[in-house]
Amino acid sequence: MPITLETRQVAGIPILTLIPEDPGPRPVVFFVPGYTGTKESGLSLGYRLARLGFYVVSFDPLLHGARYAPRLDHAHEPAEGGIYPPETGLDTGVTFLQVIHQCALDIRTLIDALADDPRADTANCGVTGPSMGGYASYLAFADIPELRAAVPMIGIPTFTERWLDLLDECAFSDEGWAAALRQVEAQTAGHTAFIRSIDPAERLRGAAPRALLMMNCDFDTDQPKLYAVRCYRDLEPYYRTYPEQLRLRIYPAAHVVTPDMERDAAEWLVQHLLQGG
Repeated sequence: MPITLETRQVAGIPILTLIPEDPGPRPVVFFVPGYTGTKESGLSLGYRLARLGFYVVSFDPLLHGARYAPRLDHAHEPAEGGIYPPETGLDTGVTFLQVIHQCALDIRTLIDALADDPRADTANCGVTGPSMGGYASYLAFADIPELRAAVPMIGIPTFTERWLDLLDECAFSDEGWAAALRQVEAQTAGHTAFIRSIDPAERLRGAAPRALLMMNCDFDTDQPKLYAVRCYRDLEPYYRTYPEQLRLRIYPAAHVVTPDMERDAAEWLVQHLLQGG
């Protein structure tokens, strides 16, 4: 099947699309890259999905790729708003979540902007991506009803729980870090309030029974699987009538997307977007 690859800007968002050349409309799948990744990171899975019949959109998140800004690499520096000891990674964590928030807003913008494209079925969309893209997939899926299927990869759906655990880990790990955290309690409270406001954990219950495949890895110390396991158990009652619409798969790997994960993601999206569940 011939595939058209295009790069352009839509509503100010740099996108890369992979689109089958035969007539549409096609279900749209959004790919969100990991932190420091770009729209080109979606080429491998995107090509697989386009060959299966999807209209694939990969985009540069805020601060990334064509939207690059120094804060992406220097969030810990005071000139970029950093307030925490650099070794903690907490300033990067705040930036990470701010970018994720914008990713969900960008997907909403792109769905609206692509509605006039006869090749795109924007009422029948999916979303996927690794790490930061996994977080963003959870958030967008919780908030955007046109997203009928999601495959968050090696991400975490419980933003606040993870943030509070990271704060505790830092405070208990180093007395100097603990003292530094006490000096910025007011700013940290503001960060926590923002993270609570975007946390999709509870809103994911309302996304049921739309199709959600959660992917994590056994040996991932960057984004531990336990958060997804807990969320999965919380979501099970909301999928009781349609249990086949919710899955959690854990793979024998570290913080990486494996070929098996790409294969399973493609199969899930075909089943729930092309075959109607």
